[in-house]
Amino acid sequence: MKRLLRVATMAGLMVFTSCTDWLSIAPENDLIKEKFWTKTADVEGALAASYDALRNASMQSLIFGELRADLVEFTGPSFTDYAKIAASNISPTNGVISWNNYYTAINLANTLMHFDDEVMEKDQTFTPELKDAIEAEARFIRSVAFFYLVRLWKDVPLVLEASISDTANLFLPKSTEKEVVHHIIQDLLVAKDLAYTTEYRGTDYFYGRANKYSILALLADVYLWDEQYEKCIQYCDEIINSGVYGLEPTETFFNIYYPGNSPIESIIEIQYDDDLEGQENPIYYNMISFTGGNQVTMDSKNINMFMLREDLRNFQGKGATWKYSGKDALGLVPRVITERDANWILYRFADILLMKAEACIELNRFAEANELIAETLLRAGMPYVDQSSKELLRQALLDERGREFLFEGKRWFDLLRAAKRNNFENKQIIINMILSGADIKQQAILKTRVYDTLSYYLPIPERELIYNQNLIQNPYYDR
Repeated sequence: MKRLLRVATMAGLMVFTSCTDWLSIAPENDLIKEKFWTKTADVEGALAASYDALRNASMQSLIFGELRADLVEFTGPSFTDYAKIAASNISPTNGVISWNNYYTAINLANTLMHFDDEVMEKDQTFTPELKDAIEAEARFIRSVAFFYLVRLWKDVPLVLEASISDTANLFLPKSTEKEVVHHIIQDLLVAKDLAYTTEYRGTDYFYGRANKYSILALLADVYLWDEQYEKCIQYCDEIINSGVYGLEPTETFFNIYYPGNSPIESIIEIQYDDDLEGQENPIYYNMISFTGGNQVTMDSKNINMFMLREDLRNFQGKGATWKYSGKDALGLVPRVITERDANWILYRFADILLMKAEACIELNRFAEANELIAETLLRAGMPYVDQSSKELLRQALLDERGREFLFEGKRWFDLLRAAKRNNFENKQIIINMILSGADIKQQAILKTRVYDTLSYYLPIPERELIYNQNLIQNPYYDR
C-alpha cells in the first residue's frame, strides 16, 4: 500500500495535471493510450491515485459528518465558512461547499476501469484475477464517493464513464438519490465477488485497501440507508460469522486509534504515514494541534447527557480529540510532532454490530438489538439496561453510536438516517437539534426553514451551476 501511495502523486500528475473542474478531467487520449496504459504498474499507479483522491476527501468527510450535528464544534479561524453552515447560514457561494474531491475519485476509478482491458492485452503479468481484484477496489472507491455525495447533496450527477475525450458528456444532469443508491448497490454486488478476501491479512494492504469484507461493510451501510433492513443484516452477518473480525478487547481498545489498523477490529482505513512525504493527516494542519489551541471542541453539555465520565471512550477526561492526539486510553501519553498520521477509519467491527442492531430494531427484533448494543458498551466498561420499546431502543442505538463514533465523522449521517426513515417520519430529530443550538432570535428565523427536509442537504455549488447548465439547484436554495 505504501509503495502504491508513493506513486500516486506521480500517476496523478502524469494523467490528470490539467484538471481544474470535476467534470473536465479529459487527459489527451494519445498520452494515456500510448505511453501510460501498457503494464501492470500503470494500473497500480492509477489505483493508488484513486485512493489518494479519496484520501483528499478525508477531512471534508469528517467535518461534514459532524458539522450540522450536536456534538462537535469547529471553532477556529480556519473554519469560519464551515461555522456558517453549522449555524444554518448556508449559501451556494460558500467556497467550502464542494464536491470536487469526490468526483475526482470517481473519475479516476472510471478511467482505470476503462483502460485496464488494454493493459491485460499488453502485459501478461496483469492476470484476469488481478484485474478483477483491482476493479473491485475501483468500484468500492467509486461507491464510497457516491455514498457521501447522496448523503450530503441528495440528488447528484451519476458519472459512470471516464472523462477521457472530447466525446465524453461533461454536462450531466442530476440523478435522483434513489437512482444513485441503486447503482451503488449494483456496483458493490459485482465488486464483492471479484475482490480478495484474506489473502493479505496481517499487512497494511489488508487494512488499507478494499477487500470483500470492506465491500460488504459498505453494502450493509447503504442497505441501512435505503431501509432494506433484511439485506443490511445479511451482509453484517457475513462479516460477523467470518471469524476474521471482533471487538478489540477493553485492555487494548486504543489500538484502534494508535497505532491503528487493529488486527482484530479494523475493516478498512485510509492510510497515512508521517514517515512518507506529504502523508500527514490534514486534521493536524489546522484542527488538532500538538502545541495546544485545537480549532475543534466537543459540546460537553450534549455529550454529558448520554456519556458518563467513567466511559473508557472519555479517555480520562481528555475527550474525543484524544483519538487523534494521544497514544493510550488513559490520556497520559500524547503523540509527538512526527506522528501526524492517524488513519481515516471508514469501517471497523463496532460499525457492523451497531448497523445490525439498528436494522434489528426496525424489524422488531428487540432482543438481538439489545445484545448488540450492549457489546460495545461493555467493551467501554459501561453497563447496559435492556430496552423493551422501539422508540427507547432507537434512542439507545443513537446514543451508543454517538459515544462509540464521537468525532469520527458519522453523527450527522446517523441523525439524518434516523430522521428520514419512513419518508421523514422522524424529522423532528433534526428540527429539535437545529433549534436547540440556536438563540431565541435565530430560532424564530429557523422555524420557517427547518420543516423543509431539503434544507438538510447542501446546495449545489454556484460554480457548478455556471459550468453545467443541465444542473438544477436544490429547490430549497433556489427561492
